[in-house]
Amino acid sequence: MIALTALASFQFSFSQVQNLDSGVKGELIDEIVMLIEGKYVFPEVGSEIAEYIQNRNKEGAYAKVTSIQEFIQEVTNDLQSVNKDAHLGLVRRRGSRDSGASQEEMIKNFFLKQSFFQNFGFKKVDRLLGNVGYIVLDEFSYLEMDGKMVGEETARAVMQVMANTYALILDLRDNFGGREEMALLLMDYFFESPTHVLTNKSKSGEEGQIWTEGKNKIVGMADIPIYILTSHHTVSGGEMFAYVMKNRNRATIIGEKTRGAAHKTHLFSLKSAEIDLAIPLSTTIDPLTGTDWEGKGVEPDIAVSSGKAFDVAYKMALVEMMQGDVDEFQQIEIDWTLMEIEGNVNPSILNESSIQEYVGVFEDRNSFLKDGVLCYQKMDQQVYELAPMSKDLFSFVDQGMFFVRIRFTRDQTGLINKMFMIYDTGKEVEFSKTVNQ
Repeated sequence: MIALTALASFQFSFSQVQNLDSGVKGELIDEIVMLIEGKYVFPEVGSEIAEYIQNRNKEGAYAKVTSIQEFIQEVTNDLQSVNKDAHLGLVRRRGSRDSGASQEEMIKNFFLKQSFFQNFGFKKVDRLLGNVGYIVLDEFSYLEMDGKMVGEETARAVMQVMANTYALILDLRDNFGGREEMALLLMDYFFESPTHVLTNKSKSGEEGQIWTEGKNKIVGMADIPIYILTSHHTVSGGEMFAYVMKNRNRATIIGEKTRGAAHKTHLFSLKSAEIDLAIPLSTTIDPLTGTDWEGKGVEPDIAVSSGKAFDVAYKMALVEMMQGDVDEFQQIEIDWTLMEIEGNVNPSILNESSIQEYVGVFEDRNSFLKDGVLCYQKMDQQVYELAPMSKDLFSFVDQGMFFVRIRFTRDQTGLINKMFMIYDTGKEVEFSKTVNQ
């Protein structure tokens, strides 16, 4: 069973190029129709899809198609056109039926070959300034590989890195889904006790409950604020994670509405060509709402473009943190970080005339324009280019000057009258303007 993985993630192949004649195409269509009628999770919809494919074939929609890749693309588009099921479609077969390996084994082997290079889905793990944890998770990987729980061990190591953070940003903007067991392992850290998170519903009407175990605990992890970033590319298992966490008020979802693919899929090998048919066999329902996200996606709590989601979440985490008990050292780090985030959220755009007002001599410091760029120089020392962060606030373009910024202040008439060197330690040094340029 291929659980909670987007169809697009299967679109790789080791098969050789194969041309299709009308006889083979007819056999493939017959196989597809039979499997969908017999297996699709919703019988009435399955019959409708099967009939539509038959009619398209009779109309000659695939008559000019000669290659496997064209056939896969055209038929998949038609399969998904009926009810927009992103898990339903054709894929090139990985490996060969002659290998003796099942499709599940071939899929697993394919992903496991990439797992170490891709760090089992954990693309980035970081402790951000302000003590905010940040995890970029692009897939939910297998827990086990060749009898060793390397995926699970990686996940536990990641969560241990997050153990002392005060908030967590989980970035699922490019998450295509994957293994349910990895998703449940991570989710387990965020709930104090075993929690019924989903119910599987199959074509036969059978139901199976999915619970977190309540076994994976890190002190405070079940209570820290969590912010989940989503995009239109977040699909399948990534959507499931966001959906469950949102419905239990365990996370704030920030970004874009997700794609809307909730069904669990199995690959069936077609006999007439090196093609597999992915068919949803069951769907997952949240017991709290009685609904899923199929065709609808997960609506964010805060809707912003995916490109702005990180900064919005980061700012929210820091602002919420300041409502609690923070000491002077923590406040300095938070304030320093918020300066940069504010600049990212509301960037300052200066034209040539507006940047001119920052030009002048401030005691032994000089700010001047060079090729239209504001520059800073102390006496006859090195010249540094400045970049606007927000109104009257500048950073150094040179990354070696990461620890200091420049803020200009104005007098009662609105004219620049002082320059402040602001350091990440909280220290500020003031320089009065002595000469206009």
